[in-house]
Amino acid sequence: MNSLPPSPDRDTRAVAAGFIDARARIEFFVMCLAAFLFSLSHNYSALFAIVFEKSGHSLQSTGWLLTLFAIPAIAGALLSSALCARLGVLIAARFAYGLTALGIGSLIITHDDFTLALLSRIVQGIGVGAAMPVGMVYIQSRINRLQFVYFITVYSAVIPLAAAFAPPLGEWTLARWGMNVFFIEAAIPAALGVALTFGLRDAPRPQNTGGLNLGSALRMRLALIYGVVFIGGGLYGYSVSYLAASLQERAIALGAFFVPSSIALIAIRFVGMRVLAQISPPKLIVASLLLYALAYVFIWQAQGQMLALTGGVLFGLGNAIMFPVTAAWVGEGLEPSQRAGPQAVNTASFYTGMYALPWPQTFAIAAFGYAAIELSWAMVALALAASVYCLRVLARR
Repeated sequence: MNSLPPSPDRDTRAVAAGFIDARARIEFFVMCLAAFLFSLSHNYSALFAIVFEKSGHSLQSTGWLLTLFAIPAIAGALLSSALCARLGVLIAARFAYGLTALGIGSLIITHDDFTLALLSRIVQGIGVGAAMPVGMVYIQSRINRLQFVYFITVYSAVIPLAAAFAPPLGEWTLARWGMNVFFIEAAIPAALGVALTFGLRDAPRPQNTGGLNLGSALRMRLALIYGVVFIGGGLYGYSVSYLAASLQERAIALGAFFVPSSIALIAIRFVGMRVLAQISPPKLIVASLLLYALAYVFIWQAQGQMLALTGGVLFGLGNAIMFPVTAAWVGEGLEPSQRAGPQAVNTASFYTGMYALPWPQTFAIAAFGYAAIELSWAMVALALAASVYCLRVLARR
C-alpha cells in the first residue's frame, strides 16, 4: 500500500467518488474486509445457545451467559472513544478485533464451566463492543461528504453480511467436528482482521475531553435516536441469540432464514441505499421498523422453509436500514473530531438492546415458547414505528 505513487488525477477521481484521496479508497475497503472477518468470528455466537446447552448449562444459565455479555459489550462501546483518543484509532481497532478472537478461542477450554465461560464472554464482549464504533470512526475519516451516508451504509453492510456464512458453517462444523474445532474455526477470522489493519494510515485522533470522551454525545436531540437503536438492537439480537434454536425446534434449516436475510441486506446497502439515502432518516427508520414487524410475523408463523425465507428477506431489509441510518443521523451537523462520542453511545444503545435482553427473555420462552416472543417483537416494532412517525415525521411537516 505504501508503494502507491501519488497522482493528482487518481486523487481527483477518488475525491469525486466520495473519498478523501486515492489511498483512502483502498484503506476504506481494507477496513471493510477486516470488519467482515471480525464479524464472521462474532456471528458464530448465533450458535452459542445450542453450544452452552450441549455443554450442560441450564436454560437460565445459558441466558445469563448470553445476557451478561451485554455489560462488557456496552463498556467496550462506551470506552471506544477514549481508546481512539488515547491510543489512536487503528490500535483501538486491533485491540477490539484481538479481544474478540481471544474470547471466542478461549471457549475451547472454558465452555463447560459457567464462571470460566463467563470470563471468555467478557473478553469477547469488550472487543465486540469497541469494534463497531472504532471502525465507524476510521472509515468516516476516509470519506468525504459526497457519498457520506452511502459509504457508511456500505461499511455497516459487511458486519451483518457475515451472518449469511457463520451460522450455517458453524452448524456444519459443530455437527461433524465438535466443539473444539468449532471454537478454533470461529476465532481465526478475527485474528486475520487484526493483521489486515497493519499498513493502513491512522485516522486523526478524536478530541480528548477526558473521562469516557463522550463529548457531544449527551444531547437531548439524540435521545429518541438512542431509544430507537436500543429497540433495533433487541430486534436484531433475538436473531443471534434464540432464532437458531427456534428454527431448529421446528426442523427448519438455519440457511433458510439467514442466507436470504443477508442477501436482502446486501442488496439494500450496496444498491438501494444510493436512492434511499435521499430520504430523511426518520422516514427510513419508520420503514425499517415496519419491515421488522412484518418479518417477525412471518417468523412467528413459519413451519416450513418458505415462510422462514420470506421472514428472512423482510428481516434483512429492515436490518439493512436501522443501524447505518441511526449512525449517520447522530452525526448530522458534527465535525469529524466530534463524532466518536455519539457513535460510542449509539453503538452502546444498540448493544444494550442486543445483549441485555436475552436473559429476561428466557423466562418468557420457558413459559410461552419462542413463538410468543416473536409475536411480541412484531408488536413492539409496529408501536415504535408509529411513535417515530408521530414524533419526527409529522413534526417536520
